[in-house]
Amino acid sequence: MIDERMEEQASLHVLGALSPEEAAQFKRTMAADPELQACVARLSVATGALAGSVPAVEPPPQLRAKILAQVAEPQKIVTLPERTARPFLWWGWSLAFGLVVVLVILNLHVQPLRETVTAQARQITDLNQMVQTLEAATNNLQQTVLALQETNRLAGLRIAMLNSLLTDSPKAVAVSLWDDAKQEGVFVVQNLKPLPADRDYQLWVLDNGTTPVDAGIFRVDDQGNVRVEFKTKSLIKVAGKFAVTEEARGGVASPTLKNMVLIGG
Repeated sequence: MIDERMEEQASLHVLGALSPEEAAQFKRTMAADPELQACVARLSVATGALAGSVPAVEPPPQLRAKILAQVAEPQKIVTLPERTARPFLWWGWSLAFGLVVVLVILNLHVQPLRETVTAQARQITDLNQMVQTLEAATNNLQQTVLALQETNRLAGLRIAMLNSLLTDSPKAVAVSLWDDAKQEGVFVVQNLKPLPADRDYQLWVLDNGTTPVDAGIFRVDDQGNVRVEFKTKSLIKVAGKFAVTEEARGGVASPTLKNMVLIGG
């Protein structure tokens, strides 16, 4: 970072107010310091802008004649000590350019900070929405289980939790409840992405954990939720696992494994 003394040297250099020895020393220092070079470049632009904003004025002929007459007279030359008055003469310019540099640096730091704060606020909002959605899904599934307990149906039920395999629907979750004696079940899903009109979700029961048996097709609402009662196309001996695939409208005879979206057991 450029210190205050070097900023002053840079301002004097741009204005041509350094002595030859100081100017040579400053140029050597600047050649080895990219940050100082950038500072001098900014000050040069500001100096050019200030110089260009002053209009040129043609002096009157009388003033020119008077100056020439004074020049023709012998003048007493007094040598002033080097830089006796210069600090006071250029102090205002140094302060002005210093303020310009400070404003530029502040602007460079404030803008990224503002963008970072905005991005973090969006992330916090998204996380809060995710928490609320998951809480709602959990409450819905718990209510389904409690309702079944009240009717004494849990004793003969096979309960399976299905997890999402989709990167674009990581919050999707489902529960399948299968009554082995009645060969029927209830399927509840939350946060599964809705499909276009030409596609359906298809539920499968894996008999003995290996043989997929069609349990029907379903669609979710705009929030990705649905509760359906289902029966399989053939007898299930042992409901090992449950799976959901995305298929063409109306379903298929055997599951498309690459389109599997949920599975669990």
